[in-house]
Amino acid sequence: MSYNDGKFYGFTNDEIFGSIMQNKRFCKAIIKAVLPDVNVVSVESIDTQKELGTKSDKRSKSVRLDIAVKDQAGNLYDLEMQVNNNHDIGPRMRYYQSSMDRDTLDRGEPYTSLARTYLIFLCAFDPFGKGKLRYSFHLYDDEDKDIQLENNAENIIINSKGTGSDDVDLLNLQKLMNDDKIEVAGVFKEIQTKIKEYNDDPKRRNLMRTAELRMKEETAVAERRGREEGREEEQKNTVKVFKILKPEATVAEGLAWIRKNTNVSLSDEEIKAILSRSN
Repeated sequence: MSYNDGKFYGFTNDEIFGSIMQNKRFCKAIIKAVLPDVNVVSVESIDTQKELGTKSDKRSKSVRLDIAVKDQAGNLYDLEMQVNNNHDIGPRMRYYQSSMDRDTLDRGEPYTSLARTYLIFLCAFDPFGKGKLRYSFHLYDDEDKDIQLENNAENIIINSKGTGSDDVDLLNLQKLMNDDKIEVAGVFKEIQTKIKEYNDDPKRRNLMRTAELRMKEETAVAERRGREEGREEEQKNTVKVFKILKPEATVAEGLAWIRKNTNVSLSDEEIKAILSRSN
């Protein structure tokens, strides 16, 4: 069953992003737009939705890379499409980077065997509010920026709402992310044409619609979890404030007062634990 809602699904749609990036020529062009100084001669392998996780500890959080790429020199690239700002981009990039490193270094190998990695986040928002189109991060000494810690890792964020670049390829990538028309013939024009073809294909439209609905559901779950965590933290703070105001009260007295005078939904055990820690 096909479903045509008349909507145009652009480059930031999960299904389209994955399909476009599986084309080695398109993939190479996008990487070079982000990293013009990196000599990407050829793309050797592309994995979509590659899952990484620690082999020894099943409790550790796994990571699914949107697009994992290896070039002719063995350099690794992870390209992530970020449509929603969950205000966690720093910790998220840190965890993705560490997962990539663990995945590329086998037991017994020296740290110098770590592959050079480029972690690229394509964002439909400005995570820093500075208006830059391209943010690039390395490790430097706090006092002397001439001293760089050479760890062969670079983190790049492309802000599709930013300005400040005259690089034609990067500007075309920005247009691609914003669904703006690309006028000049070339690989980015070809990508945009291919995206239109995908939109005209009923079967692909169903996949794109499913991808968008999944993204909306994940966003709603994340927002709900955030609200719940916020409420729980607020309630815990209420208990802590009571203990500060009435330090002489026993745990039992504190529990009774909180139950009578507040709508805190924490369990008795949780309230007692907080009051006990405050003693």
